[in-house]
Amino acid sequence: MICNKKILDLGCGPNKIPGAIGVDLRPGPNVDVVHDLDIYPWPFKDNEFDLICASHIMEHLEDVVRAVEEIHRITRPGGVAQVLVPHFSCSDFFTDPTHKHAFSSRSFDYFVEGTHLRTFNYSPVQFKKLQVQLVLPTRYPFKFILRRLINRYPTIYEMQFAFILPANVIIFELEIVK
Repeated sequence: MICNKKILDLGCGPNKIPGAIGVDLRPGPNVDVVHDLDIYPWPFKDNEFDLICASHIMEHLEDVVRAVEEIHRITRPGGVAQVLVPHFSCSDFFTDPTHKHAFSSRSFDYFVEGTHLRTFNYSPVQFKKLQVQLVLPTRYPFKFILRRLINRYPTIYEMQFAFILPANVIIFELEIVK
């Protein structure tokens, strides 16, 4: 626990967040719970965690909607899920044969009340979108100006420029609404 918060690091591998409970498919020195995240329910109680960190794991799972529902179930009301995933324009996404899903800045809007995509009703779980940040590769000149522009206008960027100036990843910060 960090600052009295109970943290879960999904797919932690060897780089677990200090103080977190680390979950991974394979055993390792930093893995506290060995579990296949494609098997539900996950081995945690309802409302158990204050913070869920899912860095580079969601793109590997079979059922993203079911994984989102599990994150919602095991996180307390008002808790936060931080999700880092590859952007659909990232060539590295296509390099890894275990990647099953790429994401856009609106991928989690299906779970955010008041968004157009929420009307599809894929799941009853709900989040509040606190932040979405597209991250560019370090090789771009004027990276900081470009990052500011694409994060201010992500839909325009994704529709017009994403394959000209591809992003690496997207970082979502979502508050659990119950």
